[in-house]
Amino acid sequence: MSNTKKIKVDPRIKRTKRMFKDALISLIQETDDKSKLTVQTIADRAELNRATFYLHYQDIDDLMEQMTKEILEELTRTMKSTSEMDNQSIIKENTAPKSRLVSFLEHFYQNAGLYNVMLENKDFRKRVFSILLDIVTFWADDRKARGRSFQVPNEIIASSTLGIVSWWLQEGTLYSPSYLANQIVLMYN
Repeated sequence: MSNTKKIKVDPRIKRTKRMFKDALISLIQETDDKSKLTVQTIADRAELNRATFYLHYQDIDDLMEQMTKEILEELTRTMKSTSEMDNQSIIKENTAPKSRLVSFLEHFYQNAGLYNVMLENKDFRKRVFSILLDIVTFWADDRKARGRSFQVPNEIIASSTLGIVSWWLQEGTLYSPSYLANQIVLMYN
């Protein structure tokens, strides 16, 4: 028997935490002054008690940190499964690097409201930048193996891609993840 058993979380706890997270996201989207957010306003929006909030979180920062951790873990799992698919399939020109970018963008698309709020956090942006840099580095290595290379450093490509993604989210994800990935790839080919 494996020592790494997954502990099953009560669905009520998951639902309660989701309600607090959704409440926080909607309140952040509505207010310009995030310092005015209180546990009580979050609990009211979630239609739950403050005491329930404190059963799960120490304070608003703890809620934000848990949200950040969970969303980045989910994004990392998404990227890992894409990497495994890339390694198992026959890689056609630009297919693998583009598929990683599409997976990344699809995850952002599915969680647009959350990412739009979370990208305002400097630490969160740095973490997302790091993930994008990994994607771009993989893409650059793939190009190098085919005798081509980027004319600009990977960090500039990752940074500009993060800017494009931020704009895309702010504008309401006007384009599909696949279309946006194609446009980004075209810029650097």
